[in-house]
Amino acid sequence: MKLNIRAILPIIFAVALPGLGLYSNSLNSFEQQFTWLQRWAFSSAVMLILWFLYWHFVDISNSPKRWLPAVAFVLLVGLGIALVQPMMFKFAHGIQWLSLARMMVGSILILTMQYALKTQANNARLRLEKEQMQTENYKVQLKALSTKIDPHFLFNSLNTLRSMVRHQNGNSEEFIVSMSDFYRQILKHNEDTTLPLSDELAVLNSYLFLMKNRNVDAVEVHISIDKALHQHHLPTLGLQTVVENCFKHNSMTSKKPLKIDIQSTKDGYVEVTNNIQPKLADKEPTGIGLNLIRKRYELIHVNNGVIINNTPDQYTTKLKLIKL
Repeated sequence: MKLNIRAILPIIFAVALPGLGLYSNSLNSFEQQFTWLQRWAFSSAVMLILWFLYWHFVDISNSPKRWLPAVAFVLLVGLGIALVQPMMFKFAHGIQWLSLARMMVGSILILTMQYALKTQANNARLRLEKEQMQTENYKVQLKALSTKIDPHFLFNSLNTLRSMVRHQNGNSEEFIVSMSDFYRQILKHNEDTTLPLSDELAVLNSYLFLMKNRNVDAVEVHISIDKALHQHHLPTLGLQTVVENCFKHNSMTSKKPLKIDIQSTKDGYVEVTNNIQPKLADKEPTGIGLNLIRKRYELIHVNNGVIINNTPDQYTTKLKLIKL
Protein backbone atom coordinates (compact mmCIF):
# COMPACT_ATOMS: atom_id res chain seq x y z
CA MET A 1 0.00 0.00 0.00
CA LYS A 2 1.36 3.42 -0.99
CA LEU A 3 1.97 5.65 2.03
CA ASN A 4 0.31 9.08 2.07
CA ILE A 5 3.16 11.48 2.88
CA ARG A 6 0.72 14.33 3.48
CA ALA A 7 -0.95 12.37 6.31
CA ILE A 8 2.20 10.84 7.82
CA LEU A 9 4.57 13.84 7.72
CA PRO A 10 2.73 16.01 10.30
CA ILE A 11 2.63 13.10 12.75
CA ILE A 12 6.36 12.42 12.37
CA PHE A 13 7.11 16.13 12.65
CA ALA A 14 4.89 16.64 15.71
CA VAL A 15 6.43 13.67 17.51
CA ALA A 16 10.09 14.26 16.62
CA LEU A 17 10.55 18.04 16.90
CA PRO A 18 9.29 18.50 20.50
CA GLY A 19 11.36 15.50 21.60
CA LEU A 20 14.53 17.10 20.25
CA GLY A 21 13.71 20.42 21.89
CA LEU A 22 12.97 18.92 25.29
CA TYR A 23 16.01 16.68 25.18
CA SER A 24 18.34 19.60 24.53
CA ASN A 25 16.72 21.96 27.05
CA SER A 26 15.77 20.41 30.34
CA LEU A 27 16.00 23.34 32.80
CA ASN A 28 13.09 25.76 32.75
CA SER A 29 9.73 26.29 34.46
CA PHE A 30 7.94 24.14 31.95
CA GLU A 31 9.98 21.06 32.88
CA GLN A 32 9.29 21.69 36.58
CA GLN A 33 5.54 21.24 36.09
CA PHE A 34 5.38 18.09 33.97
CA THR A 35 7.20 14.90 33.48
CA TRP A 36 9.23 14.53 30.31
CA LEU A 37 6.58 12.29 28.70
CA GLN A 38 3.77 14.73 29.51
CA ARG A 39 5.73 17.66 28.11
CA TRP A 40 6.40 15.73 24.95
CA ALA A 41 2.70 14.83 24.51
CA PHE A 42 1.63 18.43 25.05
CA SER A 43 4.18 19.85 22.62
CA SER A 44 3.27 17.23 19.99
CA ALA A 45 -0.42 18.13 20.32
CA VAL A 46 0.40 21.83 19.86
CA MET A 47 2.48 21.06 16.77
CA LEU A 48 -0.34 19.01 15.25
CA ILE A 49 -2.86 21.77 15.93
CA LEU A 50 -0.54 24.33 14.36
CA TRP A 51 -0.01 22.09 11.34
CA PHE A 52 -3.72 21.74 10.58
CA LEU A 53 -4.48 25.39 11.36
CA TYR A 54 -1.80 26.56 8.96
CA TRP A 55 -2.71 24.00 6.29
CA HIS A 56 -6.35 25.10 6.14
CA PHE A 57 -6.16 28.80 7.00
CA VAL A 58 -2.79 30.06 5.77
CA ASP A 59 -2.46 30.75 2.06
CA ILE A 60 1.24 30.50 1.23
CA SER A 61 2.36 31.22 -2.30
CA ASN A 62 4.93 33.19 -4.24
CA SER A 63 2.84 36.35 -3.91
CA PRO A 64 4.10 38.78 -1.20
CA LYS A 65 0.53 40.01 -0.75
CA ARG A 66 -0.47 36.53 0.47
CA TRP A 67 2.52 36.12 2.75
CA LEU A 68 1.64 39.20 4.84
CA PRO A 69 -1.73 37.79 6.05
CA ALA A 70 -0.01 34.43 6.62
CA VAL A 71 2.65 35.98 8.87
CA ALA A 72 -0.01 37.94 10.77
CA PHE A 73 -2.06 34.78 11.33
CA VAL A 74 0.98 32.84 12.57
CA LEU A 75 1.91 35.60 15.03
CA LEU A 76 -1.64 35.80 16.38
CA VAL A 77 -1.87 32.01 16.85
CA GLY A 78 1.55 31.87 18.53
CA LEU A 79 0.75 34.78 20.82
CA GLY A 80 -2.62 33.28 21.70
CA ILE A 81 -1.07 29.96 22.73
CA ALA A 82 1.63 31.81 24.69
CA LEU A 83 -1.04 33.76 26.60
CA VAL A 84 -3.16 30.69 27.35
CA GLN A 85 -0.22 28.51 28.39
CA PRO A 86 0.51 30.26 31.73
CA MET A 87 -3.15 30.02 32.76
CA MET A 88 -3.29 26.32 31.86
CA PHE A 89 -0.09 25.34 33.63
CA LYS A 90 -0.04 27.99 36.40
CA PHE A 91 3.29 29.53 35.43
CA ALA A 92 4.42 32.27 37.81
CA HIS A 93 6.26 34.38 35.29
CA GLY A 94 3.55 35.13 32.68
CA ILE A 95 4.33 34.55 29.05
CA GLN A 96 7.03 31.96 28.46
CA TRP A 97 9.07 33.77 25.81
CA LEU A 98 11.29 30.77 25.23
CA SER A 99 8.22 28.64 24.48
CA LEU A 100 6.90 31.38 22.18
CA ALA A 101 10.23 31.45 20.33
CA ARG A 102 10.09 27.66 19.94
CA MET A 103 6.58 27.88 18.54
CA MET A 104 7.71 30.51 16.05
CA VAL A 105 10.62 28.33 14.92
CA GLY A 106 8.26 25.34 14.70
CA SER A 107 5.79 27.47 12.72
CA ILE A 108 8.49 28.45 10.23
CA LEU A 109 9.42 24.77 9.76
CA ILE A 110 5.77 23.81 9.36
CA LEU A 111 5.10 26.52 6.77
CA THR A 112 8.25 25.60 4.86
CA MET A 113 7.25 21.93 4.68
CA GLN A 114 3.67 22.80 3.77
CA TYR A 115 4.86 25.12 1.03
CA ALA A 116 6.99 22.30 -0.39
CA LEU A 117 4.08 19.83 -0.20
CA LYS A 118 1.59 22.20 -1.83
CA THR A 119 4.07 23.15 -4.53
CA GLN A 120 4.73 19.47 -5.24
CA ALA A 121 0.99 18.73 -5.33
CA ASN A 122 0.37 21.69 -7.65
CA ASN A 123 3.17 20.58 -9.98
CA ALA A 124 1.77 17.04 -9.99
CA ARG A 125 -1.70 18.41 -10.82
CA LEU A 126 -0.30 20.50 -13.68
CA ARG A 127 1.58 17.49 -15.04
CA LEU A 128 -1.58 15.38 -14.85
CA GLU A 129 -3.63 18.05 -16.63
CA LYS A 130 -0.94 18.33 -19.31
CA GLU A 131 -1.01 14.57 -19.80
CA GLN A 132 -4.80 14.61 -19.96
CA MET A 133 -4.68 17.42 -22.50
CA GLN A 134 -2.20 15.47 -24.58
CA THR A 135 -4.46 12.43 -24.39
CA GLU A 136 -7.42 14.47 -25.59
CA ASN A 137 -5.30 15.91 -28.38
CA TYR A 138 -4.33 12.38 -29.41
CA LYS A 139 -8.02 11.50 -29.55
CA VAL A 140 -8.68 14.50 -31.78
CA GLN A 141 -5.80 13.50 -34.01
CA LEU A 142 -7.12 9.96 -34.26
CA LYS A 143 -10.60 11.27 -35.01
CA ALA A 144 -9.21 13.56 -37.69
CA LEU A 145 -7.21 10.70 -39.16
CA SER A 146 -10.22 8.40 -39.13
CA THR A 147 -12.20 11.09 -40.99
CA LYS A 148 -9.38 11.32 -43.50
CA ILE A 149 -9.38 7.63 -44.25
CA ASP A 150 -13.10 7.01 -43.55
CA PRO A 151 -14.01 4.92 -46.60
CA HIS A 152 -17.66 5.94 -46.43
CA PHE A 153 -16.97 9.68 -46.47
CA LEU A 154 -14.13 9.42 -48.98
CA PHE A 155 -16.03 7.01 -51.25
CA ASN A 156 -19.08 9.28 -51.37
CA SER A 157 -16.92 12.34 -52.03
CA LEU A 158 -15.10 10.59 -54.90
CA ASN A 159 -18.38 9.35 -56.32
CA THR A 160 -19.72 12.89 -56.23
CA LEU A 161 -16.57 14.13 -57.95
CA ARG A 162 -16.86 11.45 -60.66
CA SER A 163 -20.46 12.41 -61.34
CA MET A 164 -19.56 16.11 -61.49
CA VAL A 165 -16.72 15.45 -63.94
CA ARG A 166 -18.90 13.18 -66.08
CA HIS A 167 -21.55 15.88 -66.36
CA GLN A 168 -18.88 18.55 -66.87
CA ASN A 169 -20.02 20.39 -63.77
CA GLY A 170 -18.31 23.76 -63.52
CA ASN A 171 -17.71 23.23 -59.79
CA SER A 172 -15.59 20.09 -60.28
CA GLU A 173 -12.29 21.86 -59.88
CA GLU A 174 -13.52 23.78 -56.85
CA PHE A 175 -14.75 20.51 -55.36
CA ILE A 176 -11.27 18.99 -55.70
CA VAL A 177 -9.67 22.08 -54.18
CA SER A 178 -12.12 22.08 -51.25
CA MET A 179 -11.64 18.37 -50.58
CA SER A 180 -7.84 18.67 -50.56
CA ASP A 181 -8.04 21.89 -48.53
CA PHE A 182 -10.31 20.24 -45.97
CA TYR A 183 -7.91 17.36 -45.35
CA ARG A 184 -4.86 19.61 -45.48
CA GLN A 185 -6.27 21.87 -42.77
CA ILE A 186 -7.18 18.90 -40.58
CA LEU A 187 -3.62 17.62 -40.77
CA LYS A 188 -2.25 21.12 -40.22
CA HIS A 189 -4.22 21.75 -37.04
CA ASN A 190 -4.40 18.27 -35.50
CA GLU A 191 -1.78 19.10 -32.84
CA ASP A 192 -3.42 22.35 -31.71
CA THR A 193 -5.52 22.44 -28.56
CA THR A 194 -7.62 25.37 -29.75
CA LEU A 195 -8.01 27.28 -33.00
CA PRO A 196 -9.02 30.86 -33.79
CA LEU A 197 -12.62 31.06 -34.91
CA SER A 198 -11.42 32.27 -38.31
CA ASP A 199 -9.49 29.00 -38.84
CA GLU A 200 -12.44 26.95 -37.59
CA LEU A 201 -14.65 28.66 -40.16
CA ALA A 202 -12.12 27.97 -42.91
CA VAL A 203 -12.21 24.24 -42.12
CA LEU A 204 -15.99 24.34 -41.87
CA ASN A 205 -16.46 26.11 -45.21
CA SER A 206 -14.37 23.47 -47.00
CA TYR A 207 -16.41 20.72 -45.33
CA LEU A 208 -19.73 22.40 -46.16
CA PHE A 209 -18.78 22.82 -49.82
CA LEU A 210 -18.20 19.08 -50.06
CA MET A 211 -21.47 18.24 -48.32
CA LYS A 212 -23.50 20.70 -50.38
CA ASN A 213 -22.20 19.25 -53.63
CA ARG A 214 -22.92 15.73 -52.40
CA ASN A 215 -26.46 16.75 -51.46
CA VAL A 216 -27.45 19.30 -54.10
CA ASP A 217 -30.55 21.34 -53.15
CA ALA A 218 -30.90 19.23 -49.98
CA VAL A 219 -28.82 21.46 -47.68
CA GLU A 220 -29.34 25.08 -46.67
CA VAL A 221 -26.66 26.69 -44.51
CA HIS A 222 -26.69 30.22 -43.15
CA ILE A 223 -23.64 31.60 -41.34
CA SER A 224 -23.76 34.87 -39.41
CA ILE A 225 -20.62 35.41 -37.31
CA ASP A 226 -19.48 38.76 -35.97
CA LYS A 227 -16.03 39.42 -37.46
CA ALA A 228 -14.93 41.01 -34.20
CA LEU A 229 -15.03 37.50 -32.69
CA HIS A 230 -12.78 35.84 -35.29
CA GLN A 231 -9.73 35.98 -33.00
CA HIS A 232 -11.53 34.15 -30.20
CA HIS A 233 -10.81 30.43 -29.99
CA LEU A 234 -12.71 27.14 -30.00
CA PRO A 235 -11.47 23.60 -29.27
CA THR A 236 -9.83 22.34 -32.45
CA LEU A 237 -12.40 21.05 -34.99
CA GLY A 238 -15.16 21.61 -32.41
CA LEU A 239 -17.38 23.57 -34.79
CA GLN A 240 -16.85 21.10 -37.64
CA THR A 241 -17.73 18.21 -35.28
CA VAL A 242 -21.03 19.85 -34.29
CA VAL A 243 -22.01 20.55 -37.91
CA GLU A 244 -20.96 17.02 -38.89
CA ASN A 245 -23.46 15.70 -36.32
CA CYS A 246 -26.22 17.59 -38.14
CA PHE A 247 -25.53 15.60 -41.32
CA LYS A 248 -24.90 12.37 -39.46
CA HIS A 249 -28.24 12.21 -37.64
CA ASN A 250 -30.66 13.84 -40.09
CA SER A 251 -32.11 12.96 -43.48
CA MET A 252 -32.22 15.53 -46.29
CA THR A 253 -33.98 15.83 -49.64
CA SER A 254 -34.67 18.66 -52.06
CA LYS A 255 -38.26 18.76 -50.79
CA LYS A 256 -37.21 18.63 -47.12
CA PRO A 257 -33.75 20.15 -46.96
CA LEU A 258 -31.56 20.08 -43.89
CA LYS A 259 -31.39 23.64 -42.61
CA ILE A 260 -28.36 24.65 -40.54
CA ASP A 261 -28.03 28.07 -38.98
CA ILE A 262 -24.64 29.09 -37.51
CA GLN A 263 -24.39 32.39 -35.65
CA SER A 264 -22.56 34.16 -32.86
CA THR A 265 -24.50 35.15 -29.76
CA LYS A 266 -24.29 38.12 -27.42
CA ASP A 267 -23.33 35.88 -24.49
CA GLY A 268 -20.08 34.74 -26.17
CA TYR A 269 -21.07 31.51 -27.91
CA VAL A 270 -21.23 30.13 -31.44
CA GLU A 271 -24.68 28.60 -31.89
CA VAL A 272 -25.45 25.81 -34.38
CA THR A 273 -29.16 25.10 -34.97
CA ASN A 274 -30.64 22.51 -37.31
CA ASN A 275 -34.13 21.26 -38.04
CA ILE A 276 -34.74 17.71 -36.83
CA GLN A 277 -35.38 15.13 -39.57
CA PRO A 278 -34.28 11.77 -38.10
CA LYS A 279 -33.00 9.13 -40.45
CA LEU A 280 -35.20 6.04 -40.56
CA ALA A 281 -32.31 3.69 -39.82
CA ASP A 282 -30.34 6.12 -37.64
CA LYS A 283 -28.54 4.53 -34.72
CA GLU A 284 -28.97 5.82 -31.19
CA PRO A 285 -26.64 8.85 -30.83
CA THR A 286 -23.60 8.07 -28.67
CA GLY A 287 -22.68 11.66 -27.87
CA ILE A 288 -18.97 10.82 -28.08
CA GLY A 289 -18.12 13.87 -30.17
CA LEU A 290 -19.84 16.37 -27.87
CA ASN A 291 -18.54 14.67 -24.72
CA LEU A 292 -15.01 14.96 -26.09
CA ILE A 293 -15.50 18.68 -26.70
CA ARG A 294 -16.88 19.11 -23.16
CA LYS A 295 -13.84 17.36 -21.70
CA ARG A 296 -11.47 19.57 -23.63
CA TYR A 297 -13.23 22.67 -22.31
CA GLU A 298 -12.87 21.30 -18.76
CA LEU A 299 -9.15 20.67 -19.22
CA ILE A 300 -8.56 24.31 -20.14
CA HIS A 301 -10.74 25.39 -17.18
CA VAL A 302 -13.66 26.76 -19.19
CA ASN A 303 -17.06 26.19 -17.58
CA ASN A 304 -20.27 25.62 -19.57
CA GLY A 305 -18.30 25.07 -22.77
CA VAL A 306 -21.09 23.11 -24.47
CA ILE A 307 -24.77 23.91 -24.03
CA ILE A 308 -27.53 21.83 -25.65
CA ASN A 309 -31.05 23.17 -26.25
CA ASN A 310 -33.56 21.15 -28.22
CA THR A 311 -37.24 21.22 -29.08
CA PRO A 312 -39.30 18.68 -31.02
CA ASP A 313 -38.43 20.58 -34.23
CA GLN A 314 -34.94 22.00 -33.65
CA TYR A 315 -31.64 20.97 -32.11
CA THR A 316 -29.22 23.68 -30.93
CA THR A 317 -25.63 23.28 -29.79
CA LYS A 318 -23.70 26.23 -28.35
CA LEU A 319 -19.89 26.33 -28.12
CA LYS A 320 -18.30 28.89 -25.84
CA LEU A 321 -15.75 31.23 -27.38
CA ILE A 322 -12.44 31.37 -25.54
CA LYS A 323 -10.48 34.59 -25.05
CA LEU A 324 -6.75 33.85 -25.02
